[in-house]
Amino acid sequence: MSQASQAKAMHDYFQSLLNDVGASDIKPEHIDMPLAVQPARVVEPELPVIESAVVTKERTQQLDQLLSTVSETIDVAVQQPVAVEVPVEEKAEQSVPEWKNITPEKEFPALFFVVSGITFAVPLTDLGGIHQLEKVTPLFGKPEWFAGVMTHRESQLNVVDSTTWFMPGQTNNEAYQYLIMLGESRWGIECHRLIGTETLHYDQIKWRDKPGKRPWLAGMVKDKMCALLHVQELLTLLQHGVNIDGQ
Repeated sequence: MSQASQAKAMHDYFQSLLNDVGASDIKPEHIDMPLAVQPARVVEPELPVIESAVVTKERTQQLDQLLSTVSETIDVAVQQPVAVEVPVEEKAEQSVPEWKNITPEKEFPALFFVVSGITFAVPLTDLGGIHQLEKVTPLFGKPEWFAGVMTHRESQLNVVDSTTWFMPGQTNNEAYQYLIMLGESRWGIECHRLIGTETLHYDQIKWRDKPGKRPWLAGMVKDKMCALLHVQELLTLLQHGVNIDGQ
């Protein structure tokens, strides 16, 4: 696939995420990512640092246009507070958990990995471990994206088919190699390749300020055009048995 085709496929996919368009409406082609893949050997390896990718002026302009939709603002009419005593029962009903984005340090390390040609990043503080994928036993009555369970050290790990979850309608044509564990949970998402780790600066991320239809998306790593995962929100969706489109 040409470099122009790769850029267009990534642009269309991430544009759908940032605009909260259903991912099933976008079917990105398999992309052979240009970043150098550093081989990972075993469970929980010490991963290499990614070399900085060369970003052309044209790609920068495309990325700026792509990311311009991330900063979402809400106009709220300001009203004078009314001193009304609300019963305790009503206060409890009104307390709805508010979506909050992740708040890492000014600099934080992240793991980069590839699913069907698309690169994702996860903060190392939210990474529960990396396992080489072994036998996965499917279970009946589960969603299509639930690949099954994998036994690891006498624990049953829930395995998510990442291509099916992140890109509904997209066919996975490559064997998964690793299982990326999410936080302290027993949920893991499959990936095809590990790229490595890199320390990110806070201002390298285009942060989301409200969940929209993608609460699992914390923001975009601007110079690499990849999604930064909000692990806790991703876990909430998985535990509720829904995919990227809430289905």
